[in-house]
Amino acid sequence: MRELATLLHAGVPLDEALESLASGHRDGGMGVSMARALQSVRAGLSLFEALQSCGLGLPLHLLTLVKVGEASGQLPEALQDAAEQLEAMRKTTQDLRSALIYPTVLVTVGLAAVLFIFIGVIPKFAPILKSARGDVPEFSRWVIETAVFLKTNVLALEMIAAALGMTLAVLLSRPGVRQLIMDRLAAAPILGPWLRDAEVGRWSSLMGTMLRNRVPLLEALKLSQGAIGLKMFAQVVGSAARELEQGRTLYDCLRHSNWIPPARLNLIKVGERSGTLDTMLLSLGQMQTDAARERQKQAMALIEPAAILLIGGVIGVLMVSVMMVITSVNSGAL
Repeated sequence: MRELATLLHAGVPLDEALESLASGHRDGGMGVSMARALQSVRAGLSLFEALQSCGLGLPLHLLTLVKVGEASGQLPEALQDAAEQLEAMRKTTQDLRSALIYPTVLVTVGLAAVLFIFIGVIPKFAPILKSARGDVPEFSRWVIETAVFLKTNVLALEMIAAALGMTLAVLLSRPGVRQLIMDRLAAAPILGPWLRDAEVGRWSSLMGTMLRNRVPLLEALKLSQGAIGLKMFAQVVGSAARELEQGRTLYDCLRHSNWIPPARLNLIKVGERSGTLDTMLLSLGQMQTDAARERQKQAMALIEPAAILLIGGVIGVLMVSVMMVITSVNSGAL
């Protein structure tokens, strides 16, 4: 999108620009898509229609930017805006993945350590359990017997774990399951505020971009609903679109929801009164994105030590149960 916008800015005709992209990316899927788009344009179709059918799978709201850009004669600017929106969508996903990498590794290593202690260390104390069964605390006896059972059935446990992993991978490959997980995380006390601020920031930037490219407000609101990743916020935007059709302002449609802080919601009110709604929405998007980054730092600052304390607590409990066995045996010997 950026390359196409740059070529058109430089005065290169559309078909030559598409031909250049098809040639430059001929070794990948992008080259195939650009070749299809080139054929469509040379057959008399618009760039909007060509991109819609070339196999890129672009979201409808981005294609609408292209369509409006063609109609207004500002196609390079519209393509640049579409590229920025794609970058924002990609960055949001990358930020979420990057933020969760360390806690995921931490929890995985911690679980591996717990399993190693459970299967490799604790079963060695089973003979003590048999020789002093009556003097061993009930909790310690339960821990050792569980560890012995796990060690005896380790192959079956590995098969169960592999089956669970495959099942989880299949479930996560389904959009509906991922949607459900994101909605649950958005309602959580720590991750929720971060995801909500990030979603509002992305939506505001998208709305501002569409309005800047002369997309009507109601159409932009309906298009943006399809680009929202959180179901609860999509319902808020859908309700706002219906109220907007009844003659209410965007500010009035959104002020009763708790997704946008009142002080920042006033930017929409000011934008509607001054005729600069696109600028105000872009500013709101930047503010919400900055707030989401701060929320991310706070969430990670809480999740990481909580994971360490939880894993350390489990290992500590296992070690205490073993020490209780040793202490009870020594007391019995005395």
